[in-house]
Amino acid sequence: MRAYSALAAAAIALAASACRTTHTPDHGAASAAPLKSMPGWYKTPPKSDAEWVFAPATAASRDLQMAMDRAEMEGRLGLATQLEVKYAALTRRFSEETGLAQDAEVLRTYEQSYKAVVSQVLVGSRARERQVGREDGVYRAWVLMVLPLGEANRQLLERLAQQQAAYTRLRATDAYKELTREVEKYEASRGRQP
Repeated sequence: MRAYSALAAAAIALAASACRTTHTPDHGAASAAPLKSMPGWYKTPPKSDAEWVFAPATAASRDLQMAMDRAEMEGRLGLATQLEVKYAALTRRFSEETGLAQDAEVLRTYEQSYKAVVSQVLVGSRARERQVGREDGVYRAWVLMVLPLGEANRQLLERLAQQQAAYTRLRATDAYKELTREVEKYEASRGRQP
């Protein structure tokens, strides 16, 4: 019975610690100050289109530079997740009923976990708008990050062309070596060395 109680306590602790993570901007404490000084472009950011991707973000810190860096990092994460994100989800459920009739007890646990993996090269990403304010003794930074898709696509095509040129040179070198070997074989079969 003691082992069952320990198992039930572990299951309850596991259920209580179940995690669910999603990416949301850091809005900090529930204070009215950030809402009053929040820039309009943060409240209603521009819509992303075929040429530009936009991501608003905010962060707070006692250090001004850290607030700016964190906000820009969150903004770049927002840009990257708009381009591509891979999600994995895990859901576990456990139900057990012990006892008889009215004395029965039902133990249920539910755990849900999400994992998002983002890996993008953000060529040309930058802060289009920045605003900093003070609230409750800390700095609050807002940024509107932007990624020019046209420039990113141009640079991607440039890299692909460079890789293709290098591959062509490699293939040409391999073809020349193969041709030289074939000529040497032919000459050897005729009894002459080149």
